[in-house]
Amino acid sequence: MSYFLIFLIIISPAFATLDNIQVKNFDFNYVSPQGSGQVEKVSIGITLREETYPVEIFRRDQSLDVLSPFVDFQWVNPIEFFHNMKSASAQKLNLKVDRKNHFLRGELVKIAGEKTQELVFEKFDLNCSGQSVARDPAERIKSDCLEKMEASIAHIELPLPFVLAIASELPDVSGENENDMPANDFSLSISQGDFFSHMKIKLGVKAYLKLWGHAQFEQEGKVLAIRMDTIKFGILPVTDLVMDLLVRQIRNPIVTVTPPWIRIQIGKQ
Repeated sequence: MSYFLIFLIIISPAFATLDNIQVKNFDFNYVSPQGSGQVEKVSIGITLREETYPVEIFRRDQSLDVLSPFVDFQWVNPIEFFHNMKSASAQKLNLKVDRKNHFLRGELVKIAGEKTQELVFEKFDLNCSGQSVARDPAERIKSDCLEKMEASIAHIELPLPFVLAIASELPDVSGENENDMPANDFSLSISQGDFFSHMKIKLGVKAYLKLWGHAQFEQEGKVLAIRMDTIKFGILPVTDLVMDLLVRQIRNPIVTVTPPWIRIQIGKQ
């Protein structure tokens, strides 16, 4: 369920009380502990620059810093996964955090975690809308995205062992197209916390992995709790199989699996 995490990246006191944040066409390459890139436009209430300019990224002991000739950002006490990532890159990353409407879209993002293989997201588009009146943009995002979200990703590359473990226990499921890629056509819809998601995969078997459930924040927003109600692989129900594999395979201290719940710690305890 790593793709849920990518939606919570802007969590920093530096953004508190700001009504509008916008980043246009941000390209970067990062290999811990530093990286560089360029951005076409940054707005924090007002537009800071109208032309492409360079940025530098640095990993500090308690933060990730983004520095430029015109504006500096500091993500204090970042989510552990992002703080400890080995490498990351993006092409044409676009972001907007506003009153009632937010989006994240881009051509390509690659992330390799401290203990994970590389995650790849191509041609992604996430849109949230809601009625939150929170002054902190991070709190607005969390509330509004559970109220209403639509997300799509054209192609995903995820670490294979977990999906292979599912495939090894299922009979072949015929697919529609022999040219289907291993992970395509991801979609996620959320309304008032209830969600439906699907992703087409081809790893010996070819079918849609479909998920129905509910998501909510707990412990004053420090924990994202995901309840898995139904999971199907093609037409086969695999809820118990998937949850059992998650219990046996997940050894990350920030993720707790107690079926039907998956809880992910996104804030400091």
